[in-house]
Amino acid sequence: MRADFLNWAVDPKAMAAASNGASLPEIAPDSPERFINRELSWLGFNWRVLEEAENRRQPLMERVRFLSISASNLDEFYMVRVAGLMGLDKEGVEKRSQDGRTPAEQLRAIDAEARALMTRQQALWRELLVELADAGVQLVDLKQLSKTDKAFLEEHFLARVFPLLTPLASDPAHPF
Repeated sequence: MRADFLNWAVDPKAMAAASNGASLPEIAPDSPERFINRELSWLGFNWRVLEEAENRRQPLMERVRFLSISASNLDEFYMVRVAGLMGLDKEGVEKRSQDGRTPAEQLRAIDAEARALMTRQQALWRELLVELADAGVQLVDLKQLSKTDKAFLEEHFLARVFPLLTPLASDPAHPF
């Protein structure tokens, strides 16, 4: 994980002093400094997922999988958590979270961190594309496919993939 990402939660100088025998400064029980922001913590988790995609000890397709998980996680994060914060901000809510941030302040912090995360995701995807090509895996654009390729893929999708994606009703009147 990016070491600088944790700077908002932990004072590196205080931690270094504590490791040399000094005591950490006392934090009041009701202080926002006692809490880590839930949303920023979640982004920290997603950085760790992305680190697995960067880990060259992982098999190539596992690295691609971790990258896709990181991207999918970020999509869901925006659809649920960021959307909720945006709603609060739009309504003018100024109530602070446990860590002392308003919804607007949380959104600014999320935006900065998510931009850095997405930049790294994109750079890693470009790296992985080269490694995939070197391994004989090619991603092609729809424009590169022949009519025969498109017909084959459409038939394959309709016969094998689409039935798995279609929701099935299961109740006493419609048993499996």
